[in-house]
Amino acid sequence: VGCSHEEIFDFAIAGNTAMHHLFLGLPTRHLSLSPYPPVSSRGLEFEASKLGLKGAPDSRAYLFPIVAGFVGGDAVADMIATRIYSDRRISLLIDIGTNAEIILGNKDGLYACSCASGPAFEGAHIKHGMAAMEGAIEKIWIDPETLRVNYKVIGGVKPVGICGSAVVDGIAWMLRSGIIDSKGRMVKGEGMFRMKIEDGLPAMVVASRDEAGIDRDIVITQQDVREIQLAKAAVYTGISILMRRARVRPSDVEKVYLAGAFGTFIDPESARDIGMLPEIPLGRVRFVGNTAGAGARMALISSRTRELAERILGRVKYVELAADRDFQKVFVDALELPNRRRELFPTVNRIIERNISRIRGD
Repeated sequence: VGCSHEEIFDFAIAGNTAMHHLFLGLPTRHLSLSPYPPVSSRGLEFEASKLGLKGAPDSRAYLFPIVAGFVGGDAVADMIATRIYSDRRISLLIDIGTNAEIILGNKDGLYACSCASGPAFEGAHIKHGMAAMEGAIEKIWIDPETLRVNYKVIGGVKPVGICGSAVVDGIAWMLRSGIIDSKGRMVKGEGMFRMKIEDGLPAMVVASRDEAGIDRDIVITQQDVREIQLAKAAVYTGISILMRRARVRPSDVEKVYLAGAFGTFIDPESARDIGMLPEIPLGRVRFVGNTAGAGARMALISSRTRELAERILGRVKYVELAADRDFQKVFVDALELPNRRRELFPTVNRIIERNISRIRGD
């Protein structure tokens, strides 16, 4: 930013609970033991130099309060940036990473949880997964008539891999086109010229070796589908349980905030169609980017924002998903595409059935 260390007078730090504790040198062993209590949850302020931060001689460092063992100060910063704590309308905030923090509520109260969505959404554990950078396929769509696979690449160069949002796109289109069934199994059929066997399992070729910038086909494998099923089921389960606790239906949610790097790029229609998001009108979905960073910047320049963070903390009810009586059932149902409980996704199922009927000529 073009300034020296001596010109920095204040720091604001928002991160997950584990990073918060490691940064402060606090013990972390208990964070791996139920009920995963943090050593300290309130906001803290120190002389920056005592934390090893280089700034002006009298610079200070503020650390956001944390909600629970798996919902940290970054989630509090998310709430501040989106202002869901003051909105009379019910909002759903999802900050998607290796862990997804989910917050539901309005000015009358907030519920929060964290779910282990895993790194698949960020391209990890995916055969040709990569970060959203030049050469990554960022969007996939399939012509439902010809089953031709189309894609868009970041930077307009030859593709070398697929980022997480494109994998979600690909799976959504495979479902809509009948290439995979509700169990996530790939079904090889007439006209599916892009199908092949990869590592002994079926795979769909997104970019052939001739099209790619690497010396092999770029594919979405059966195992990739499984990884996304696990990740999306975790997110949906968190949302579903919070809605039940708050006595809220999907139709009651007037705003959906998608935050984080993955949340910035994902197609909400694809996320809904695979069953990661409930059936909420797509016009209510907003991409808000790095809200944790935005909230931290607000606290950096305002003592009132820091006081607000403490007040918000007192209004959040943390829900431990694994302890919920319905967790296992909701999660298992959510593994199917879009969900074993078809009545939860009437619009999506109608779209899928209509597309498959058209492909078959029914």
